[in-house]
Amino acid sequence: MPDIRFVCLSDLHLGAANSLLTHIEGDGNRVAGPAPLLVAVLDGLRRLLRQAGSSTPPTLVLHGDLFELALTTTQVAAKSFGHLAVQAWGDPDEPLFAHEVLFVPGNHDHHLWEITREHQYEDYLRQAGDQIAPMRHVTSMDRSRLVAADHEPFVGALAARALAGCDGAVSPVFRVLYPNLGLVVPGGARGVVISHGHYLEPMYRAMSFLHDVVTPHRPPRLDTAELEADNWAWIDFFWSTMGRSGEGESKGEADDGDDDDDDAIPVLYELLQDRQALEALVGRVVNDFLPQTRSLIRALERWTLMRAGRRATALVAERERHHSAVLSPAATTGLANLIGGPIRGQLQEEFGVLPPRLDFVFGHTHKPFASRRAVDRYPGVVVAHNTGGWVVDAVSPEPVKGASIVLIGDDLEVVDLCIYRQEVDANRYRVEVTAVNDAPDEPTPLRDWLVAAVAADADGWGAVSQLAAAKVGEREHQLAARIERGTRAVRDQVQAGPRGW
Repeated sequence: MPDIRFVCLSDLHLGAANSLLTHIEGDGNRVAGPAPLLVAVLDGLRRLLRQAGSSTPPTLVLHGDLFELALTTTQVAAKSFGHLAVQAWGDPDEPLFAHEVLFVPGNHDHHLWEITREHQYEDYLRQAGDQIAPMRHVTSMDRSRLVAADHEPFVGALAARALAGCDGAVSPVFRVLYPNLGLVVPGGARGVVISHGHYLEPMYRAMSFLHDVVTPHRPPRLDTAELEADNWAWIDFFWSTMGRSGEGESKGEADDGDDDDDDAIPVLYELLQDRQALEALVGRVVNDFLPQTRSLIRALERWTLMRAGRRATALVAERERHHSAVLSPAATTGLANLIGGPIRGQLQEEFGVLPPRLDFVFGHTHKPFASRRAVDRYPGVVVAHNTGGWVVDAVSPEPVKGASIVLIGDDLEVVDLCIYRQEVDANRYRVEVTAVNDAPDEPTPLRDWLVAAVAADADGWGAVSQLAAAKVGEREHQLAARIERGTRAVRDQVQAGPRGW
């Protein structure tokens, strides 16, 4: 019987209005209690682990975008996370996961890494002598090298608060590894690297590009620490700080923050998901900044800005999450460069070996897949696994999108359990094990067992599939309604000139 040692989840976006794991009914209103799909998936996972007969609970790996810190309030995100904590650790006799959680922050919850980083430095300053070193931008990828301060106090406090009402429940400890977690079997024949994956996309490396422009003498390939040192402030600002600066965060403790969907940042983000809505937004901005006059120069300015805005609209529409393939050409190149550069360097430095077989597990794109990938600068076989995402960010089905759970055995065999894809036909929703083109002589005991186990629990996983189909449909309608409302507001609002001073 296989021993499942790690369970990997990403892109839950807890608290977001478009997350399937935030409890929102068909009418679009948030309600108390855990989301039905969250309960169903964790119950299915619990049955699966019972079938496996593991002696100890597996370690949960949360590799990015656990919270939604850009598009909702902290209060709402905390509530949704509390439901997850109770479902996972609320039963002291049978916790679903081990006491220690491995947390790899992503772009939407990057600020949680900043909290940890400051906590680390505070601990360091208590022990520092006359010479004070700078703050670290990354942790070790080898969890055996973590220090006592490498844990996330904010998430741990939220879990403890949620579990306070569960008699005998022990609150988990969240150990932080950023931006990569590395696992290597004794002897180094096989390895796994788990990351969020935002550095695959060029926009998250934007400050590195800018740095290269102003300092062309810098070496062409960055290591992991340099990559984060260049871009951390940009990522933290855009995906955490700016998003949390809306009205919802300033309403006070008496307000539960549930009516944050009409704050500026969430509305703007959702307008970015629709080409027509985005063009309407561009037109409104140009009209407000450059009112129509009979001036030829002003008309030329308006024409130039509109052209530039439409071009920017096209680029936004083509960004990674909206690309029709599981990875765009830019992200394919980014994946190869990331593994062949920073990740290769970290593996060599910390483990002293480059495993001949490397499985790279990431999320971020919301498109689950598993496939072999060519990486010229990595001397071995690389298999990429994407855990997808639990959100609906388009108003019509996108079959390339969905969510997977990645399971890792004690021998570091990696298996993808795809919970759903956004099929056009709701009857085609299936929970299934994703196949990888492995070598014929390579044993896959965990995958073989998992295929049989899912088939044996066909009714249970079938109910999960039906629920996922229904909830995806609801979120599509809710998103369409919010985009329509936001577009109408952009078009109909009376022009008033500069405001807010």
